Amino acid sequence: MSAQPTPRYSIETTHPLKRLWESGPAGWNHALTRPAVLIPFFVVAALVPLALQYVEDNSSWTGAQFWTLILANCAMYACLAVALNLVVGYAGLLNLGFIAFFGIGSYAYALVASDQLHQHYPVWAALLVVVAVTLAFALLVGVPALRLRGDYLAIVTLGFGLIMRDLILDLDRPPVLAGHQFGPDGLNLTGGTNGVHQVDPFKLPTSLPLIGPVPHFRMYYWIFIGFLALSIFCMLRWRNSRTGRAWVAIRDDELAARAMGVNTFKYRLLAFTMSAVMAGIVGMIDAAFIFNAFPGNFDVQQTVQVFIMVILGGLGSLPGAILGAIAFTVPPFLLQQFVFYKYLVISVVLIAVMVFRPEGLLGTVSIRPRKNLGGTLELLTAETAVEASELPAVTDTEVADVEASAGAIVEDPEWKQ
Repeated sequence: MSAQPTPRYSIETTHPLKRLWESGPAGWNHALTRPAVLIPFFVVAALVPLALQYVEDNSSWTGAQFWTLILANCAMYACLAVALNLVVGYAGLLNLGFIAFFGIGSYAYALVASDQLHQHYPVWAALLVVVAVTLAFALLVGVPALRLRGDYLAIVTLGFGLIMRDLILDLDRPPVLAGHQFGPDGLNLTGGTNGVHQVDPFKLPTSLPLIGPVPHFRMYYWIFIGFLALSIFCMLRWRNSRTGRAWVAIRDDELAARAMGVNTFKYRLLAFTMSAVMAGIVGMIDAAFIFNAFPGNFDVQQTVQVFIMVILGGLGSLPGAILGAIAFTVPPFLLQQFVFYKYLVISVVLIAVMVFRPEGLLGTVSIRPRKNLGGTLELLTAETAVEASELPAVTDTEVADVEASAGAIVEDPEWKQ
């Protein structure tokens, strides 16, 4: 007998890019947050100003400083979007007063690094002051407000943001309460609508080896990129830790997380305060960058812009937060020739994304309300879709079986007896 040949089955191999595309947003986020992708991305981002300067030096183009400033603004908004993604995308808390902490950080640094109070702290001492002040305001708001959820939390945080803006506008004179003035007549903390001017920049070297002189705008672009890289690193570490898993559990279903023994209030407060401190540090860098602290830098419109970046990129997605910041800050400058149409184009794109991709470009969490409540991510809080009349009727026999096995724990009301 001759041996039968062993049948050979051909194994079809799929191209890696095709597998990546078929993996969906979850696979895209996992691939884009690998060190093999993030490290080259930040290296290239750091080299972009040098490439722009090289092109300017060897051609008639003169836009290196202009586009570096735009990229610095984009990096700043990316830092804010990542910080907001921590509290909204990870923990599921709708914080509409987020940008107020950006302003608190700006003014806290301006007061200890300018002639407003005749204080000029070094950078590290000013950083400690900014962190302490921002953390104090976050605890002041978060401890009572985080016992709420949904649109009630949104209203409280929005009120906090509006109050902080009015407070900064009014602290150019001594505060008066019930006819009593606090402070001398010449007290001026915030400068009112004029803001605080001549804020000290960070004392950094003006020249680097192998690079030569470093302009002010390029140095602060690198600072924003460095803080963005640090924020991404911390967020990835938190996401894979016990704290990050607790945040995701609270976001998906707070009642289930509480039933499993998760201290929901503690983790919600932790996410709220960490996001606020990150925003405060970004505000400190911005104040040193532009030498000023203005009340118009953290109004409600700024909150809406950062929220658009987070939702456009995708809730809970770190690459999405960066992509949303780029997509919302760079195109308006590219479309400057279409003055009357650029915002129309951007609005149409945003509406299309919300209709056809409610999770965002790279998001895995939808902002649409769920029918069964329990999580804290219902940004548009809705009542449950199941009415009492739609529930199946319970017979007396079923009630008797339950009472016989578990005991009657609820007595019949008087009207039923």
